[in-house]
Amino acid sequence: MWIYYVLPAIALLLLLGVVLFFKKKPIAASARVALSPNELMFKSVLEKAVGGQYLIFDKVAVVDVLEPFHTDNERAKRKALKPIQGRVFDYLVCDANSMEVVCAVELDDHSYDKKSYKKVDLFLEDTCAAARLPLLRVPAQKGYNLSEIIERFERTIASVGPAEAPVYQPKHALCVKKVFVPQ
Repeated sequence: MWIYYVLPAIALLLLLGVVLFFKKKPIAASARVALSPNELMFKSVLEKAVGGQYLIFDKVAVVDVLEPFHTDNERAKRKALKPIQGRVFDYLVCDANSMEVVCAVELDDHSYDKKSYKKVDLFLEDTCAAARLPLLRVPAQKGYNLSEIIERFERTIASVGPAEAPVYQPKHALCVKKVFVPQ
């Protein structure tokens, strides 16, 4: 009589084991990309260049930085975010105290000579300009001049002043989130 209870329990445990074994890992956990040696070297130079008042985050999803200007309609929100899905900033510089986004940084290595990469670069530049997010582009090198990076960083963050409320904002416009929350 006990066999009627034990066999279904064993079958249920086996089924649960098979399901857990083949269950996929969450995309966010497997999507983390390691930095190349060149990216690691540039990050250390960038950290020195921006000083202690800023924090640097690497490989940040653009959707974690920008949001639709009009967020009351879910369909409009999805439509505004669709073009930036899957796009990543190489680095994001934030104020250490407020976590306010200061600028995005793109390290352009030699693989960006391809036409398709240039198209992505132009898209990112246009998106950042429209959202009033300063974007610092730095060509990859074997070594970096720290004073030059400092100067370029300061020039970049000074180029876009504080965002005023625009008179007219297109329906699917993006703007910078008030505070960056690392994922």
